[in-house]
Amino acid sequence: MLISINSSQNTMTPATKKIMLVDDHAMFAETLGQYLRLMFKDFEIVVVTSAEKAREQSSRHNFDVVLIDLEMADCSGLTLLADFAAVMPSPACIVVSMHIQALWIERALKAGACGYVAKDSPPGEIVTAINYALRGKKYLSRSVAQSFAENAVRLPAGGKELHKVLSSREFEIFLQLAHGKSLKAISLDLSLSAKTVSVHKHNIWKKTGIDSGAKIARYCVEHGLLAGGNQAFQAA
Repeated sequence: MLISINSSQNTMTPATKKIMLVDDHAMFAETLGQYLRLMFKDFEIVVVTSAEKAREQSSRHNFDVVLIDLEMADCSGLTLLADFAAVMPSPACIVVSMHIQALWIERALKAGACGYVAKDSPPGEIVTAINYALRGKKYLSRSVAQSFAENAVRLPAGGKELHKVLSSREFEIFLQLAHGKSLKAISLDLSLSAKTVSVHKHNIWKKTGIDSGAKIARYCVEHGLLAGGNQAFQAA
């Protein structure tokens, strides 16, 4: 454990634990931040509204727990999860998202998340998830766990789910293309060269046969992969 020295008393005291909340919905982020300050009075709570600011804070401080939204304007939460997984020491990362389809949960856990809480969960579930993370345990909120369970017993739907053949990076770019972003914008968001993004786009086309942004967007809406999609994700 990191320790700090109080020179006035010449005693050893534990370093203050830090929690960072990353969500580009400012009102939600500030409201949750205030709640966490009430529930974790001895912790330092940092609220940021972009992946860029999260990376900046991470370069300055070691966080014990990071709460991450999956869909942000400047970066996918999956990319940010991978970034934090590469940091030493790595913080415990919990996804707080409106997406509770099995695909998102699986991708997030694979990227390094130790917890997943639905945004419409009671606030106490986030507190529970943080306490689990601090003890090195994993936690799924009730609705998330239910989605996982339903996915495990659901019979095949019969339709092909082409996105399942994509790698984590390809899936991120697939979603960015569905949002209508250009290759240049995607390269900036994901800190990749435009050439690398172009190669990934070509591989997406080869693997899925979906050859335009409009078709990708339609596919994502039909499979519940975008916010506002009107159909739930069905597991194959």
